[in-house]
Amino acid sequence: MEPPSGNDFEKSFLKSNKTYVHPSSIIGKNVILNDGVKIGPFCTIIGNVVIQKNTKIYNNVSIGFPAQNIGTHQSLGQIQIGKNCNIREYVTIGACKQSDGTTIIGDNCYIMCYTHIAHDVIIEDNVTLINNVNLGGHTHVEKNAMLMANCATHQFCRIGQYCALSPYSAIRQDLPPFCMFAGLPAKFCGLNTIALKRAGFSISNINSIKHIAKLFYQDRLLLNDIENLIQKESQLQWTQDENVSIFLNFLKKSKRGVSKKI
Repeated sequence: MEPPSGNDFEKSFLKSNKTYVHPSSIIGKNVILNDGVKIGPFCTIIGNVVIQKNTKIYNNVSIGFPAQNIGTHQSLGQIQIGKNCNIREYVTIGACKQSDGTTIIGDNCYIMCYTHIAHDVIIEDNVTLINNVNLGGHTHVEKNAMLMANCATHQFCRIGQYCALSPYSAIRQDLPPFCMFAGLPAKFCGLNTIALKRAGFSISNINSIKHIAKLFYQDRLLLNDIENLIQKESQLQWTQDENVSIFLNFLKKSKRGVSKKI
């Protein structure tokens, strides 16, 4: 098949609402492309992959190859990619380690060049991964988080919603929601206030989150002590904020432990 000319490609890939696959790309027989999906030049997508509508995959992207795990030689499980995502040049997205596993990317995610998303990773909606992020297997990134350039996660780490990880940072434990972290390993740097304000969090919401973050990080209280304090001050406004519950539940459910480095 003759590749389209520059003008035809630009129109088909950037301007058209129709599904488009560049002739140089390889799409496996079990790959499902929904309406408006764009696949750029020299991509390879194999295995059981579903890509939802209007997601755009730029050139030289690799999706669905066997997990980067010694002893795994087949494309296992499923990969689900949501709608309205942008997956930029040279991104790699791995298949699962087990046949019943799933690698998931939610809706409206922006994944920049050279990012590696390992097997069984879960990325929720509206996540941004800036250039050269490396996510270890089974990493879970909650909604509206941002990982900046050259960040890395240990396998099985969880990153909370509206969390921000600064460039060249790495983590080996979970990061609670609404906060900013930086360093090797990453340390708590305060709230992700700008993102919270842009998302419509009220001053009251932000102050409530700031209060529980202070109890955990600055005051160094244990989880049981925080819960007892919330029960004791149950009539105060900060204890009734749903975001405080989200922060607290994240701590309770952590499997790798939450870093208290500051």
